Amino acid sequence: MKRLSFLFIFIGLVAISALAQPATRPGFRSYPATVDKARVSAINFKNNPGARTMRTRLTEALHGGVNFAGHYIVAGWGCGTGCISGAIIDARTGNVLWPLPLNALGVWYAGDSYVKDPVEYRKNSRLLIIRGSPGVKDNEQEKPNGEYYYEWTGSDLRQVKFIPYETN
Repeated sequence: MKRLSFLFIFIGLVAISALAQPATRPGFRSYPATVDKARVSAINFKNNPGARTMRTRLTEALHGGVNFAGHYIVAGWGCGTGCISGAIIDARTGNVLWPLPLNALGVWYAGDSYVKDPVEYRKNSRLLIIRGSPGVKDNEQEKPNGEYYYEWTGSDLRQVKFIPYETN
């Protein structure tokens, strides 16, 4: 009987410690992308009329070169205090894509300052991380603050994980 009780206690402690482990975070290596050297010389404004409103920021980003998912360029700009907006440029075609999570995302404010890297990505990975609250459609409620992990599909960002921030 003592052995059986000990076994149940041991299993319970193992289960509790497993639940107490921090959430595993997706890594950039799990979403590899082959980096391309191909690059267009200009944004395709003809097929992307909305891109004209951000002409300077997009052109500057294009000249900076590929920085995301093999042949894409993440461009970003401020949209107010604690707010960032952005787009993704296809460096092969010059087309501009406007994923919703990059539209007026709220930057996480922790303690006495904003988080250091509100949007993180790599040129050799399809993973993009947002720290804060991603953009939503006009009539949608703001999403909770946390770490949002997205996989780039080639045309949009697909959420693969969310880890909420604890609020006190």
